[in-house]
Amino acid sequence: MKPVIVAPPDLADGFRLAGCVVFEISAHDEIARIVEEIRAMPDVGLVLVDERFMEGFERALGGSDLPMIASFPAEEVSREETYIDELTKRFLGQKIYGEGE
Repeated sequence: MKPVIVAPPDLADGFRLAGCVVFEISAHDEIARIVEEIRAMPDVGLVLVDERFMEGFERALGGSDLPMIASFPAEEVSREETYIDELTKRFLGQKIYGEGE
């Protein structure tokens, strides 16, 4: 199984240099086309998506075991908490505290 990256044009080349298969995205209306192309690739195990497009990909690819979907943070998104705190609250329902917090 291999990963696929869905990233905006300014990040796509960096992922390509790392040897990843990359789909460039710059608008939400491109999600359906990209999902169709990903589904045509039988060996995709993980889709790593820019967080600004995560909801659309979860809706389009959700409900199946593979490929798994994960997001990476976008600099343009402002947040009150750290990215990892947002993820743990979203998926676990609570913040995880480390020693000293």
